[in-house]
Amino acid sequence: MKKHIVVFAFLSICNSVIGQTMEKEDLYGIWQVEKNLTETTDPNFKELIEGFLVSTFRFEENGTFEMNSPNKSKLFLMTLEMIKNKKWKFDHYRQLIKIGSEKDSFSIMGIFVKEKSGKIIFQVSESNLEFEMVKI
Repeated sequence: MKKHIVVFAFLSICNSVIGQTMEKEDLYGIWQVEKNLTETTDPNFKELIEGFLVSTFRFEENGTFEMNSPNKSKLFLMTLEMIKNKKWKFDHYRQLIKIGSEKDSFSIMGIFVKEKSGKIIFQVSESNLEFEMVKI
């Protein structure tokens, strides 16, 4: 029993030192990219990055998700079309925003959320795209 208490205390301390976890309520509102953290020479990724840099992400309490961007590149418009009129939900344990619908199991796009040095980072799953975000 004593061993379990020590292990639990150790894990609790590690969790608070490594980083804070986000709650769903922390995500409500409008977010925009403050800084690109992605390094790439791939022209397709550069085109996507340019689209994300001028985008806003809206996460509403009722699960509505909206992403807007003035970027009109073909590749980025395809991304916007894929997520148009989709919902979002948050997997607290994985710290993952899942975008889609019940029908597609919220699998269209995923965004891992982490806090690093007091900054909120969104990392688009299935890619190396990573952005420092700010709520506006």
